[in-house]
Amino acid sequence: MQYNPTIGIETHVELKTNSKMFCRCKVVDTEEPNVSLCPTCLGLPGALPVPNKKAIEFITLLALSTNCKITKQGMFHRKNYFYPDLPKNYQISQFDLPVGINGSLKIVLNDQEAEVAIERVHMEEDTGKSTHMGTGRIDSATSTALDFNRSGVPLVEIVTKPVLKTSLEAVAYIEELRQLVLDLGISEGKLEKGNLRFDANISVANSESDVLGTKVEIKNMNSLRSLERAIDYEIERQIKALNNGEIIAQETRHWDEGKEVTKPMRSKEGSADYRYFSDPDIPNMVLDEEFVNIIKSKMPKLPYQKRLELMQTGLSIGEAN
Repeated sequence: MQYNPTIGIETHVELKTNSKMFCRCKVVDTEEPNVSLCPTCLGLPGALPVPNKKAIEFITLLALSTNCKITKQGMFHRKNYFYPDLPKNYQISQFDLPVGINGSLKIVLNDQEAEVAIERVHMEEDTGKSTHMGTGRIDSATSTALDFNRSGVPLVEIVTKPVLKTSLEAVAYIEELRQLVLDLGISEGKLEKGNLRFDANISVANSESDVLGTKVEIKNMNSLRSLERAIDYEIERQIKALNNGEIIAQETRHWDEGKEVTKPMRSKEGSADYRYFSDPDIPNMVLDEEFVNIIKSKMPKLPYQKRLELMQTGLSIGEAN
């Protein structure tokens, strides 16, 4: 039986602002833990968030550069879940009113231009960082250290529609997106520092069916090489399971870099599990026409435009890329 894989990518980009998303704490690049904190970062009672205007400008710029329609009446939501590096027990994010929707990004694959459909571009705050002592995995750690320097750092999440078909297409998309945020000047874009992090949603379905298969999310990929290998492994795993008559579980899986396999982490949550509701401490975010036009005027030359210019000199699309 023939199977068709379908891939969607969720990418978190850490924005290059001086201060955090909802407080005045500095965004720091240091290995020394817990040096840039305040009651808002730590979710202490009575602390009130104030949105970072520069971060809103940056995400609007990214949404415009990916051809998104700008949502004029935006809103911040609380995404509720428990984890030790999330001291509020919720993350300030966006749900049904993101900054940008229905966009696209031009990529180069096999010396041809292609286009990846983007579902949404939305804002949120980063969590703290957990370091699991011993093996590095939570299930076998002897203890866990928490660093809240990263807690509250501005993030933008870019979610593609489920339109990618191969791991190479996914890698080309991340390469293009990374180049875009670098050219826009909104992020350092360093994978090794976690400025850019990505998860892959993968499903496999009978080639004769119009219905997508069960979605499995893969986390813990910290390089393009890991992304490619994890996607290829997961597609092969799901096809083998279906051929054996097994049912694919909707779950989140961890990419084990050493063993080059994906392993189950937890059952996959749906939006209802996060109990989204509008944040009562933050007013609605109105991006009026004047604000959007000002941001649009700041847009530099984008990667696909640079490629076109180079191709006009006689270079092939691959050479220009």
